[in-house]
This record gives sequence, C-alpha cells and structure tokens, in this order.
Amino acid sequence: MRGRKAGSGDGERAAIAAALERARREDGLSQDALARTLGSSQANISKLLRGRHTPRPELEAAIRSYLGGRHKGAALPSEAWTRRLLAACERSQAFRDVVDAALSLVNENEYPDRT
Repeated sequence: MRGRKAGSGDGERAAIAAALERARREDGLSQDALARTLGSSQANISKLLRGRHTPRPELEAAIRSYLGGRHKGAALPSEAWTRRLLAACERSQAFRDVVDAALSLVNENEYPDRT
C-alpha cells in the first residue's frame, strides 16, 4: 500500500511527522510498534516520520485518532488552520522565517541530540 509522494502539502506532512515522532518518543514506542498500532508497516512509518510520505486517508485517520487519544485536546490542528498558516507563509517571507525559526527551536529543545 503506497501513499502519495512528496510535493504539495509539505507543511502538513511536516506537522504530522513532528507530532507523530514526538508522540512515539513520549510513549516509548519503536517505529515497528508504532506501525503495528497504526496498522501500517515500519518502512511506511519511517518514510512518514522523515517527511517523505503523505499518509493515505485511512492511515491519516489512524494517526489523528492515536494522537487525539493520547491527550484530549492536543490533536493535530484542523486542516483549515493548517491551510491558513501555509497561506500566511506564502504571503509573507518574514512570517515564514519566524515560523521556521520557531520550529527549529522546538526541534532543538525536543531533540537536542540531532544536528
């Protein structure tokens, strides 16, 4: 079962990947265990976590359910919110730079061992 390839939706792919990786680490799951939880393969989850894969609707629903069930109210942002954020980034390079800087800080703080 193959998902859609990289292209449009990079921001949403990155948001899904970051949220899923954070949840996986917090829950102490291997990629294989996460894949079993979501009804997918380890290879598929690895691609998704690296932002190289957009999940099919069924897997995306399983991801949203998994993330939403972990902490009530902490699910991924709505698609409408994501679209508004991406549109704002497209309209203003300065805004995009601020968002990129914020994401870099979050990633540095959550994964200090990454370079």
